[in-house]
Amino acid sequence: MYFDYLDTDIGKIFLLADERGLRRLTICSAGFRPDVNWDHSPIKMRPYTQELTQYFQGKRQQFEFPVAPQGTQFQCQVWQALRNIPFNQQQTYQQIAKKIGVPYAANAIGMARNVNPIPIVIPCHRVAVNDSCHYHFGDDIAKQLQALETGKLALINQR
Repeated sequence: MYFDYLDTDIGKIFLLADERGLRRLTICSAGFRPDVNWDHSPIKMRPYTQELTQYFQGKRQQFEFPVAPQGTQFQCQVWQALRNIPFNQQQTYQQIAKKIGVPYAANAIGMARNVNPIPIVIPCHRVAVNDSCHYHFGDDIAKQLQALETGKLALINQR
């Protein structure tokens, strides 16, 4: 497993990948430490950090690098449906449930959204939720990501 960090206006982003693709993306909290068995490799992680930097600068709408989230078959199906939500658009749990052929599974869609291991790339911030459902990293970050996608905000300095 390889990892690297990316500094953004929403915090330090931690990225973990292997030969199959990106495995995890998290906004680091204080005291976060990568596993001692993981290799800090900015060179191997460059495709991920470059595309994410472009996204945070407002220059990229889709990610081309491979992703390899680990989850149940249902979770992976939900996460793929989230990846298909177009840039700067939102869908509801009900819409996603219908798209994947389980129209009464809106609550299960919400549960899968909440354990998404690769937020931003698997854009759970594009899911319109009610007042009882919140973005895993905080509603302020979800609003910033939505503002980024409307072109009102950049979340990393232009270089």
